[in-house]
Amino acid sequence: MTKHVGVGVCLLGLVATTGTMMAQANPWNGSWKEDPATHTYDGPTASVTVDANGYTMTRGGVATKTVCDGKPQKTDDTMTACTKSATGYSIVVTKDGKTVRKAAVSLSADGKTRTVKSEVWPTDGAMYTVTSVSTRVSGGPGFAGDWKEVKTGSSDDHGVLTIAVKGDSVDFKETDTPKPITCKLDGTPTKVGDTTMSVKLADPHTLKVTYSSDGKVRRNNTFVLSADAKSITETDVTPAPAVSTMSVVLKKM
Repeated sequence: MTKHVGVGVCLLGLVATTGTMMAQANPWNGSWKEDPATHTYDGPTASVTVDANGYTMTRGGVATKTVCDGKPQKTDDTMTACTKSATGYSIVVTKDGKTVRKAAVSLSADGKTRTVKSEVWPTDGAMYTVTSVSTRVSGGPGFAGDWKEVKTGSSDDHGVLTIAVKGDSVDFKETDTPKPITCKLDGTPTKVGDTTMSVKLADPHTLKVTYSSDGKVRRNNTFVLSADAKSITETDVTPAPAVSTMSVVLKKM
């Protein structure tokens, strides 16, 4: 996520005049720990149809066909190879000849739960895993039907957010990023791997963070600082076609 001196000092109501004093006075600065009891998640829904060549997933009116013949297929700027197995599907995504993602899609014995376990290799960090779980809304048998994502998690998400305002910029380290990212607080986009990130100080108690790629907004985060500066409420919204909303309270460590 992203950050902003001069104007930022006034907006944040800083009482100090030096960099060190400013860092001590700024109520945003510090480490913030997620309170699991406050976590809520309303995940995206998807409709899946299956045929002899693979499957088609439709989200928000956008249909994506995955051919499962084991051969690489062109998908945007990547190549995707899908193989049908006895337990589900195995997917390998490559870019410029390098593997960027491997996924195993499986179905529970009772056919009510679909799990996707992925290994991801980012361009600027170590490999991490992502697991998402969806429950059946309707349809069947097998993978066909309507599904709603009810849980998602990442191995590099440790539940700690760190913020350090420095003049007109901010070092912002979300729970699932390996190192802080420095951004202007005026919403100027900052390049982060294959995406861009911008941070805007909307008011003294609200930070808005936007992640974009390929000219499209992929995720919007809003962080609201409590009046006593002891907690932050984070609301994470993913727009169409995979619409989802996550909310959690983080407490000052």
